[in-house]
Amino acid sequence: MDLNYFYTFKEVVRWGSYTQTAEELGYAQSSVTTQIKKLEEHYQVKLFERVGRKMRLTQSGEQLYDYVKGITKLADEAEEQMRSDSNLKGTVRIGTVESLAAYFITPFIKSLKQQHPELRILLESGLCPNLIEGTMDGTYDIALLLDRLQNHPELTTIPIRQEEMVLIAPPDHPLTKLDEVTLKRLETETLILTEEGCSYRVLLEQLLQEEEVQAKSVISFSSLEAIKQCVADDLGIALLPRIAVERDVRNGNVVALPFHQNTIKVYTQVVYQQKKWISPPLKQFLSLLEN
Repeated sequence: MDLNYFYTFKEVVRWGSYTQTAEELGYAQSSVTTQIKKLEEHYQVKLFERVGRKMRLTQSGEQLYDYVKGITKLADEAEEQMRSDSNLKGTVRIGTVESLAAYFITPFIKSLKQQHPELRILLESGLCPNLIEGTMDGTYDIALLLDRLQNHPELTTIPIRQEEMVLIAPPDHPLTKLDEVTLKRLETETLILTEEGCSYRVLLEQLLQEEEVQAKSVISFSSLEAIKQCVADDLGIALLPRIAVERDVRNGNVVALPFHQNTIKVYTQVVYQQKKWISPPLKQFLSLLEN
């Protein structure tokens, strides 16, 4: 059995599509289809069924998938151990939140790629609960979160730094004239929030609920750039990490309000499975982050 078939099988499970798998792997779609067909012929089972536009594992496919994850994990470990550290190969899968992907992580990935040009780095953004779940099920080797410090019994957590949260408003907003903006002041404001499930949105909503404060209205976006533009256009105010708004504050597009809530504490942190084998490129990446 060609080991590449197992990797292709994993990617079809990942993307739910022969077409997208072919694009990701640089194969012709017919090659992907042929490899899956050969696996089905070898094991004499049907591995996928079509549900709408997606390919979904059959019960037999789910059983094989459990074995394939273990086989490919061992194969990757063997390959990494046998190679020289001077030009590492293989794949590193990293999950992170949008704000860290856009404003924090890229210099570290660039440094790692410069040292190891043949290393394949897959970076995906998502919400912290989904990233934790993806780390637990092996979708990601590691995840970079912006959240309260994690204390999961099956995860190792490495704090990188505490991130400052900033309440931003348009430059001529009445709240900019105050010495301090209290939670009570937010009752008359429109809050522009990130999507539901975002860690700092959850913390802000919990704080407002505890203080029995309800904003006049709420607008929700998944894009940080859209949120900042709405604030600049005087549609409301928003709570975002300082790393995401520093340039906008510096350019005068928005203003950081004197809003001091010590209960909203979020940290940039790395999480990975406690039992996970840390490959040489992952070790280097973690070292870059910690230093």
